[in-house]
Amino acid sequence: MLLVVLVATPAAADTFGGFSGVDSPYLVNQDRVCRPLAVKDGVANGMPACEKATADVIAKLSIKEPTVQRGAKATFGAVGSGRMLTVLKKTGDVVVSWNAPDPISRVVDVYTSQYEDRIAVTYIVRRLSKDTTEVIAFELVKTTGRDPGTAPTMVTPQPPTTTTPTPTTPAPAPPEDPKLKKAVEAARKATKGKALAAWQAVLALDKDHSEATYRIAVIQLGAKKHAEAMAAIEKLAKSSRPDAIEWLVEARFDKAFASLRSDAKFRTAVGLDRKAQTPYERVMGFGGQWEQTGTSCDTPEVRLTMGRDRTFKLRVKSVCRGQSFEQPFKGTWRIEGDGVILTLPTKGKQASAKDEAPCSLEKERMEDSMHCELDRDLDFVVLPARR
Repeated sequence: MLLVVLVATPAAADTFGGFSGVDSPYLVNQDRVCRPLAVKDGVANGMPACEKATADVIAKLSIKEPTVQRGAKATFGAVGSGRMLTVLKKTGDVVVSWNAPDPISRVVDVYTSQYEDRIAVTYIVRRLSKDTTEVIAFELVKTTGRDPGTAPTMVTPQPPTTTTPTPTTPAPAPPEDPKLKKAVEAARKATKGKALAAWQAVLALDKDHSEATYRIAVIQLGAKKHAEAMAAIEKLAKSSRPDAIEWLVEARFDKAFASLRSDAKFRTAVGLDRKAQTPYERVMGFGGQWEQTGTSCDTPEVRLTMGRDRTFKLRVKSVCRGQSFEQPFKGTWRIEGDGVILTLPTKGKQASAKDEAPCSLEKERMEDSMHCELDRDLDFVVLPARR
């Protein structure tokens, strides 16, 4: 008598590793870099181009943890029927449809990048009598500013289709009015129930006040008045005030505007899909966070975070032969010409020219880089990091 023992073979599984923070690719398993499929008119075709990548290439991509779409807070979902995979919004609107090469048994998980410009789905197919987990990702909105040189050359990026508007000459800010200053301070301190009236009082004194326009848009969006909020953002986009661009950049990353971030009108108004037009936009256009990838005993790891309030935090970390050295800095920054000046004051002393470090904005392949010289022994080149 022959005893035949059948052993269940575990399912082969690809795992989703996250989205690049500086380019469009995503990571599958630990070493496969893939380009997401482009979406046109709600449809994606073909299969993603993937290549094995070395650890240094993957490090330059700055892979970020994705947002898992589960539970009541999920914005997206996906269903599989036959070979058709359909990604939908919570509202039921179809985001993208795609034909898989094999019939889909079930969808496992849906992931989005932080700003929901890319979405990935893990799903199971039955192949050769085994369940296999596959990963597919889509680029919902084409974005600029990424560096294709940091990833394997797989797909030639297409230039953005958004027409770049002609820059307007900023109008000088009006002299500060004591009444206006008092109204702004009161609006910033107003309770939630009184904030709208307080900011409207600011606009009564200065109809083009940038912060008041922005704050009102946030309040209206919170009240589900999307049309009014969008009108306020578009008004801000048409403003010639020098600080208008600062609030438009703020809107790109403010969680209050997450529901509008995939809206073409919103993206056009805040400038998400066009090249930076001013030094401020070059510095802050991706959120004000810049990074340099470190290499052992050679190049330090640098994290530079710049705020709209003109303050910055800088962390420089060096690792060599098992020893780690970390230096934190903080100070203020300002734009000077086409560059940036970092001021690192000594505690308890008045800042002077000796405390200033120049940073030049330069082109690194297809995106901006910032070259800063803190002293003779510390200079670095950082690239913008998408958060």
